Amino acid sequence: MNQELIDQIRKIVERVLQEQTPVPTQDAQEKRLLVIFGATQVELDEPIQQLHTCRQDGWKITIILSDLATKVINLEPIHAAFGEDNILQENTLIDIRTFVDAYQQIVLPAFSYPMAAKLALGLVDTPCTYLVFEALSKGKKVIAASDALNQSEASIKGNPILSKLKGDYVNVLSELGVQLVPMPRIAESIMERTSNSRAVIEKTLISAATISNLDADVRELVYVNPAIITPLAREHAKKRGIELVPKD
Repeated sequence: MNQELIDQIRKIVERVLQEQTPVPTQDAQEKRLLVIFGATQVELDEPIQQLHTCRQDGWKITIILSDLATKVINLEPIHAAFGEDNILQENTLIDIRTFVDAYQQIVLPAFSYPMAAKLALGLVDTPCTYLVFEALSKGKKVIAASDALNQSEASIKGNPILSKLKGDYVNVLSELGVQLVPMPRIAESIMERTSNSRAVIEKTLISAATISNLDADVRELVYVNPAIITPLAREHAKKRGIELVPKD
C-alpha cells in the first residue's frame, strides 16, 4: 500500500470521526473555565468575586475541590455562589484527561503553599496536580493567585519551607508556565487576549479535532517528533494560520 493511498484512507477516517464527534465551537471553548480550590487559609470573598466577574462576562465555570480543601475550607460561600451542580470533588473524578481537553484555562484562585510546593517539586500525586501539569504540558493557560506566596519577610522569617517557596519555588512555577497574578487581577487575566500564543501538544497523532480544540489565539503548535499529522489537520492548521513546529 503506497503512502498516497494511506493518506487518503486517513483523510476519510478523519472526516467520519469528525462527523460522529461534534467539536465545540471555538467561542464556546474560550468561555469554559476550570477552577481548582486547594486547602487554603485565604479568605474566599475576593476569589469568588473575581470568578463572578468572569461569569458575568459569559464564562461557564466548573469548580474542582481538592480532597484536603473539603476538610479545611468553608464550602458554603462557594456552593452559594456557583451551585452544587457546578462543583466537583477530586476524589470523584474518573476521566481526568477529559477535563484537560475540555478547558482552555485553569485557574487556582486561592493558591496555597501545599499546592505550590507540589507543583514546583513535580509531585503529581493527586488529580488536581495532575490536571495542572497536563494543562501546562499542552500549552494551556494556568493562572494562580500569588497573594499567599507574597508573604511579608516577617511572616516567613525562620521558616525554611516558606522561604524556599518565596524564592526558588516561585521561579520554578513561572518557568513551568504558571501565570502568577495578584488576586484582584484574576478576572482581568482570565479575560485578556494574547496574540501569537504558542501551544504544546504531546500527542503522537494530531487530528483535525486537535487543531479545532486549540485556543483561537494560537499561532504556533509545537508537537512531539515524530508524530502523525493527518492531512485534514494540516488543512485546518493552514486555514487558521497555525504553524506546525516539531519539538526538538
